[in-house]
Amino acid sequence: MNFKVKKCHSSRQWKALTSLLAAGSLLFLAACEDSSTTQLGVIGSVEGPLGGAAADEPRAVLIAEDILSAGGTAADAATALYFTLSVTYPVAGSLGGGGECLAYSKQNNRIDNLKFPVGVGEKGGAIGIPGNIRGFAALHARYGKLSWSSLLAPAEKLANFGENMSRAQYMAMADAGRDLYLDRQLRELYLSEDGTLKKEGSRIQQIRLSSVLSNIRSNGGAFFYSGNLAKAFIEEANRIGGELTTTDLVYYRPVWQQANTFDVDVLTVGTSNSEYGKLFQSVWQKMFQGKGFLHIGTDISYEKLAESSATTFKDYARYNPFGAGGQTSFVTADNEGNAVACVVGLGKPFGSGNVGSISGIVLAEPLTDKDAAFPTTPVLIMNRPNKLLFYAGGVTGGAAGTLSSVYTALKVVAENKSLDEAIRVPRLFTMGPGLPLLYERGIEPDVLQDLTKAHPVMLEVNKIGSVNAIHCAEGKPEFCQSSADPRGFGLSINQR
Repeated sequence: MNFKVKKCHSSRQWKALTSLLAAGSLLFLAACEDSSTTQLGVIGSVEGPLGGAAADEPRAVLIAEDILSAGGTAADAATALYFTLSVTYPVAGSLGGGGECLAYSKQNNRIDNLKFPVGVGEKGGAIGIPGNIRGFAALHARYGKLSWSSLLAPAEKLANFGENMSRAQYMAMADAGRDLYLDRQLRELYLSEDGTLKKEGSRIQQIRLSSVLSNIRSNGGAFFYSGNLAKAFIEEANRIGGELTTTDLVYYRPVWQQANTFDVDVLTVGTSNSEYGKLFQSVWQKMFQGKGFLHIGTDISYEKLAESSATTFKDYARYNPFGAGGQTSFVTADNEGNAVACVVGLGKPFGSGNVGSISGIVLAEPLTDKDAAFPTTPVLIMNRPNKLLFYAGGVTGGAAGTLSSVYTALKVVAENKSLDEAIRVPRLFTMGPGLPLLYERGIEPDVLQDLTKAHPVMLEVNKIGSVNAIHCAEGKPEFCQSSADPRGFGLSINQR
């Protein structure tokens, strides 16, 4: 690690300190007299490479950057990033949703899969058990370094004092169009008096949600699942068709598993330990098995991409190829080589379309995979013999997103492209032989012409998948590059 400690009274540190005081919480500050060690918890005290972060919503990435610059781990940054999303990107990131993460610990040299889906109550019902709160509490407990309180303080502040609506949140609602259902409280938050969406930059204040975040910040993630908070949540959920009980919440637990992994040359690729992680593996291995003895870059052609897509996704032809929306992904890495990649969501934009009158939490339905957004897997790629992080990725956009995730990673791994170049390359996708081939603008006409032999029906679409990724060339933090997909409205940070 290459840490350098700044003076204790720098203007940025005082600014950060006063901001957190307003939220009622302070980052833990190390003794200022000791200039030989990092001031853990002091924003800006870490200089040099931070690792990186990328997500679909910019404000959350800026918070993650602060956490990394304060000496936080990738898990700390991911936790703070997520809770910020719950305020700034509730269309997909609400506390009422669920998801999963992959986490790599350099110390343990393994990839763990943490699952915290929207739970189903014993009696069923139209509202599910929130998984995100307990999920990120588990991630922080295992791999965090900074205090839990410090990670939630920024989100609490944004909810309490309000934040300008980002283009990412606005466009996610606009893209949902007529499928977007909002109850009275959500309409008050996001619609103007004439019924149209409030403009990008409109001030959004969520006092009730701030109160819940304050309680969770002060008492821990498990506090939400018992006592008065749990009772209030159950009452408001059951008022609109839920069948939840206190037992359902008390016994909800996230699950740690070993990630699904497969080896490619000296690299180990980790995905979700689920059907959809193995689907990622199947797509990858149909296109690329390794570089061979001479380690020469392999071309991942559009013909190969289309063929792999058709043969892999034919069994999922009944699914919406782009998903139902309501998902978001993000990745974080720290300067020690630890990494986290996550996909979280509500199944569809704003979940049930209802928000708790007491909690301010957007409520999610316990949807099946066919009714919800097509599940996509986070991915981590490591050089495990040398304990080096090579790549971290997350994606949304349904089945097409899964193919986009594989294609982007392979452009880096197989073709030695830079991450920015890999993520910008036009994509294509099909759900099976004989079905329309969807493609993005920018693919050469002669390439498309050759593809018509196997795929006579072709349709141009605006975008296929949205990838957030980090690539660390040679596995070195100083070479880490983060990128948020230019097809969306997110942000990535790099600091060297």
